Amino acid sequence: MNINEEKRNQWQALKGMGFKAHWDYFWDYYKIHVIVVVFGVVMLGMLIHDIADNKPYALNAIFVNANSLVGADSLVEGFTEYENINTEETAVFIDTNTTLSSGTGGMDVSAMEKIYAMIAAKELDTFLADAETFEGYAHNEMYLDLRDYFTADELSALGDKVFYVDHAEIVREQEEKQQKLESGELYSEEETESTPYTFERKDPSQMEDPVPYGIILENNELLNQCECYPGTIPIAGISASTERGETSADFIRYLLGNK
Repeated sequence: MNINEEKRNQWQALKGMGFKAHWDYFWDYYKIHVIVVVFGVVMLGMLIHDIADNKPYALNAIFVNANSLVGADSLVEGFTEYENINTEETAVFIDTNTTLSSGTGGMDVSAMEKIYAMIAAKELDTFLADAETFEGYAHNEMYLDLRDYFTADELSALGDKVFYVDHAEIVREQEEKQQKLESGELYSEEETESTPYTFERKDPSQMEDPVPYGIILENNELLNQCECYPGTIPIAGISASTERGETSADFIRYLLGNK
């Protein structure tokens, strides 16, 4: 087994252990890469900020696996107007160029490093991805509970557009992985073939502890206009590290066409 296969197996083994376990593993293996990337991001950020008169972000969103050839300029302009953002003082940025492999295994390392660098800097606000990628990160507690930013009436009105994850299931997965890690079984087991991913809208009434982590944006008009996620089902959530949660929630409302 070569080193890349070993890393992919270890990433798969960590699935369900939570964001902290992934972060610890990632730091152990890639801290030199992270230091280099963070340094590069900081230097690039300084250059960009100098060019843009040192404007802080009003919103920094990432669309993973958007597969868009058009880009998000129209979304930036539309949300700037929607949110009454003063572009003389702050900036809106939407990245539609980042791609990751399906799920949580075999991820592209450079893209992952960029995402973790943004998280560490608390500069990632809205995370939007295809359903498989989004759900994988949801099981790693990557997002905030939408009940902290949307009212009960708003979530109720959205119906099955709200993407729920059973937090009790996440806890059990983490406990099981932790037990295997402590007993040394985690990396000794042979890798089993993963089941092909099929998206399904989960019923929160069938969950022990349902938590709304995302909003399903299937056939979304604004995303279609910028040719994002053709033929796929995207889901949007609020990054757990954001310091602009309210603005991030407003961006999701904007995508939904809500005032």
